[in-house]
Amino acid sequence: MASIITGLFSSQNQSKKISDDLEKAGFQDAEYIMYLHEQPISKEIKTSIWRSFFSDDTKLEDESLVVSVKVREPETREKVTKIFADNNAVTQNYIQNIKFKDAESLQYLKRIVSLRAKSQIYTSPEIRHRGQNPGINSEVFFGKKK
Repeated sequence: MASIITGLFSSQNQSKKISDDLEKAGFQDAEYIMYLHEQPISKEIKTSIWRSFFSDDTKLEDESLVVSVKVREPETREKVTKIFADNNAVTQNYIQNIKFKDAESLQYLKRIVSLRAKSQIYTSPEIRHRGQNPGINSEVFFGKKK
């Protein structure tokens, strides 16, 4: 199984530059996926999908782009992270142990990210409230009892 880095970009117009940068860095066409929309999707729908996908409050433009790249070694992970940063990625997500074929489905990828985000939310420890303690009263003796 491989790992992938998924990044969100503000515009689909960036797709050509990002693919050129990935190919210059040595990535094959089959090692990355660009999720392009043929029909326009409203800004509100994209924002709500992104919020459930990455659990953040980023507001998306109408033409946002999601790109996933297969990585195996730490060096390739660093290359992709730098390429995404150079192309002003809104955010990036690193997902380990996923079949790249499964990542072709954006719905599947959203489910994985959502489950991962939920698993990182931990239950807060139980808080115990104790009643008021009366403290020391006049029946307390210091020293030896007689």
